[in-house]
Amino acid sequence: MQNSTRILGVKITTSSEDKILEYVVQKLGKPSGKRDKLIIFTPNPEQISAAWRNPELKNLLNEADIALPDGIGVVWAARLLGKPIEARISGIDFMQNLVKTKRDRPVIIGCFGGQPGVAEEAAKCLQKIASKVAIGYASDIYDKAKMMQSDIDILFVGLGFPKQERWIIEHRDEVPAKVIMAVGGSFDFLSGRANRAAKFVQTVGLEWLFRLINQPARFLRQLQIWHFGALIFVSWLGSRLKILKI
Repeated sequence: MQNSTRILGVKITTSSEDKILEYVVQKLGKPSGKRDKLIIFTPNPEQISAAWRNPELKNLLNEADIALPDGIGVVWAARLLGKPIEARISGIDFMQNLVKTKRDRPVIIGCFGGQPGVAEEAAKCLQKIASKVAIGYASDIYDKAKMMQSDIDILFVGLGFPKQERWIIEHRDEVPAKVIMAVGGSFDFLSGRANRAAKFVQTVGLEWLFRLINQPARFLRQLQIWHFGALIFVSWLGSRLKILKI
């Protein structure tokens, strides 16, 4: 069990990335049952904003066992509201660190989602950066029979929010993996079909601007960030007025 807090009603894991990785690796070393699956989601400001307006999405996100704070805005919001989170943990970085983490035996991964061919490319990239990694399943199409025969340990699902989260919750009992993680557009970055912002841009919290410049069609989606900021400000102001008894 990992420590967590809630931002606008959405659960966010507050443990450090090292502690989360240790917990997940321990999970991979244990026998799994149908109901003994570790679900990892990556809530960002856009998703939390959508969840604030839609209780079904909020309940969906809160099904996660681990909810990585994937967005500097989530970290800033937590600190402003007095619910500190150690640091941002991006989904794509966590994926790579997870497969690279030392373990006693080889791990079998699966990649499902994305455009045709992208899941296969992403799986091969993960295999290249880590030792003791085998590919059990990689496709943009869900083949239940093939998935069941794959004996995978970790399944990465890249269908985009909220489709991937719904799919994971609906199919978790029939997927053999011990760990199932929603990864959004990470397959595109891993395969080289999309470029990530430079590290310093990520550090100062402007990765969203980099993506907007490169993908102007994301403009309407990016408005969610401003909506999230407004909600956090109102929440902070309400807490201050309550303290001041105004």
